[in-house]
Amino acid sequence: MKLSIVSLLALLGFSAACTLDGCDHPDCGSCGNACCKLSITIPEDTESVMNKLNGSIVSGGPDGLYTPMMTAEGTLTFGDLRPFGKPIDFIGQAVHTTINGMYNDTVNFSLAPTADNGTEIAAFSISQIAGAYCDDGQNYWNILQLVQGVKWEGGDLEEDQVAHVDGSCPEPSR
Repeated sequence: MKLSIVSLLALLGFSAACTLDGCDHPDCGSCGNACCKLSITIPEDTESVMNKLNGSIVSGGPDGLYTPMMTAEGTLTFGDLRPFGKPIDFIGQAVHTTINGMYNDTVNFSLAPTADNGTEIAAFSISQIAGAYCDDGQNYWNILQLVQGVKWEGGDLEEDQVAHVDGSCPEPSR
């Protein structure tokens, strides 16, 4: 009986895999668990980027499955670190629930100014469930759909604005 339950749960896990466009960057435990770390450059100032991401997250994000989190600074989604002279201006966090409603992933952001008055977004998503290995690209999707869902002044996010960091959620092999 126990074996049947375990088999059923494994089958459900496979059927619940991320199958959306953009779920082609699986991570197989590069953080000890499934995760994704991206560096994204946006040609807008950090406050504008923060306001746009915050607006999206507070309204549920593009798929309605993002939840803003309270920061240590006592603000929802993003904390302002500019008064403290840190190398980043804003730090934030949201939780994304997978489309099947079974799993939650934590998405962290830091927003740093660039020399040309743009913003470098350091984005990190990690599966909250222990033992998540080879996430079918869910953590990549958590970051990418949110950033792509924002209307940026410079237009749509281009591929050259996104860099993979630390070998996590690698480009699909062609």
